[in-house]
Amino acid sequence: LSALDRLFAAIAGQTALYIPADDAKGQAQFTLWTQGLPLTSKLNTVRSAKDLFFPQVENLVNFKMSGKKIEVIENRDPAEPLVVFGVRPCDCRSFDILDRVFLEEPADTYYQTRRENGTVITLACSRPAETCFCGAFGIDAADPAGDVTCWITEDALYWRANTTKGAALT
Repeated sequence: LSALDRLFAAIAGQTALYIPADDAKGQAQFTLWTQGLPLTSKLNTVRSAKDLFFPQVENLVNFKMSGKKIEVIENRDPAEPLVVFGVRPCDCRSFDILDRVFLEEPADTYYQTRRENGTVITLACSRPAETCFCGAFGIDAADPAGDVTCWITEDALYWRANTTKGAALT
């Protein structure tokens, strides 16, 4: 096993781990990690990591009919803990915007629960594209935020915990 696979196995042994991996069409998607699933070499994913915290479609309640009686059954997702590895600096910044909208009173409790139970590990961009907008928005692509910040070189992974969640994972 490579050192990165051992890291992923250690994290996945504690909680669900999502990494950017290539799908059958060759597109990078955040995917639940399983042994042997390689990290994509692509710079960006097709969909943002935000989807794990704020899905586009969500079943909030179910209804059960019994004669003329309607029972409303809350179908709440318990938001089990998860770790998202490889979030790009621009995607990480988007959490600041979502937090300002969905964590203000009245807070969106579905989003709030996912954010409280999710740990974001950013991956610094070593080769941002010319079309990237990080610089225009004051985002340092080489030193992104997140609960943990990682830098990958050809032979090493550097890891820095930035928050209490990041320190607990470390």
